[in-house]
Amino acid sequence: MNSLNHFVFSFTLCILYLGLSEEGIFYSALFSLIFSVLIDLDHLYKRKERPWYRRRTWIQEPLGLVFIAFPVAFFLSLLDERFLLLTLISYSAHIFLDYICVKEAFPLAPFSRIKRNERLRIFDSIFQKSGKISEIYFLILNLILLTFLFLKASL
Repeated sequence: MNSLNHFVFSFTLCILYLGLSEEGIFYSALFSLIFSVLIDLDHLYKRKERPWYRRRTWIQEPLGLVFIAFPVAFFLSLLDERFLLLTLISYSAHIFLDYICVKEAFPLAPFSRIKRNERLRIFDSIFQKSGKISEIYFLILNLILLTFLFLKASL
């Protein structure tokens, strides 16, 4: 998935949790950026000759949620209790979107090299483009949902 998709989806979920106040928008954007977009920085350290879906590391797998997101969320919740769910929502949104589109996933990484094809096959005939799922459809759906949230708040 691309960074914009990760951000918009996570931001929308965080806005649903916090509401459309100035503080809610700020925290939603901040946590979406940190825990849904910046965790892809690990791709920079993987070899570029690998396909994009093989540049993922264990921090983008379910055990990354357990070993990274839960402890970070707990410590951040000591500052503000809302930070617990904001962290978990953003991190989980990233993993969810990856699992929709990624070909190979290692759900037990770093402890096991068991590989699974996690991509949801229901999207293949609709969203597939050149052997890769086109992400533009997800982005459009995310932007529509976010637009409805802002319209609902303005009424």
